Amino acid sequence: MKLRALAAAALAALTLVAAPQAQAQTDPNYQWRTDPASKVLAGKPFADGVLHRVPGSWFDAQRANPAAKSAAARGRALLGAGAPIYVGMYGMCTVAAVGTDGSGRKVALTAGHCGNVGDPVVAADSFAAGPIGRIARKNGALDYAVVELGPRADLTASYNGTTIRSTGGATRTGDTLCKNGYATGVTCGMTWTADGVRNQSQVCAMAGDSGAPVYSGTRLVGMINGSSIPQFANLACSTPLQGPIHAPTVSTNIDTIIRDLNAAPGVGNGFRLAR
Repeated sequence: MKLRALAAAALAALTLVAAPQAQAQTDPNYQWRTDPASKVLAGKPFADGVLHRVPGSWFDAQRANPAAKSAAARGRALLGAGAPIYVGMYGMCTVAAVGTDGSGRKVALTAGHCGNVGDPVVAADSFAAGPIGRIARKNGALDYAVVELGPRADLTASYNGTTIRSTGGATRTGDTLCKNGYATGVTCGMTWTADGVRNQSQVCAMAGDSGAPVYSGTRLVGMINGSSIPQFANLACSTPLQGPIHAPTVSTNIDTIIRDLNAAPGVGNGFRLAR
């Protein structure tokens, strides 16, 4: 399943049903809901309200990162692993990792199906800063893309509770892995298969989570790509009430991605994590 395609379809059908708060003046999808159905589906029936950021997701979304909002007020953008982004015409995806390449360029990694080479990228939590990068390189087979970031982009190793200090290493059947995505936040699940290129796990993911970091502790091991059963969109993980009852999620091994980056010159070659 290409998660961005589902996000685009849901976005086209989106009807705003709640009065926006301050952030919605810049990000049109930052919507607070107070109706009982939204609160129950978010697993928070007694909350004053829940936040929706990705059409089709019933999770109580992560709030805009305070440091990223502060950066936007200065015309800058903050990005880290798990940061939400818009690609092209409002394609919703998530950053897997940020850092620099061998030529000193600031770069971010996300899923390849999130956009095409040349598409502008906006940091959703720093929406007011406008475009701060573009897709400079992608690999459709491995489903990853490299975003070349401009001088107004600031990088951090820790974002919304996820800290990435290293990359790579083997994952095995039975390992518990976690991810931090735009649509469903931080969720964890058991690994079903791991062949060194693709992993299948019970990590919750849906449209908007494409590109999200898959990690164990502070070690990045992969990037979210989509569902293992793309023809059954109704099996996507869209509410915490599902628990583990959803289609398994496919991710690409980060070692495989970095090897491919380093196999040819260009943006991203010699990638090093932000510290």
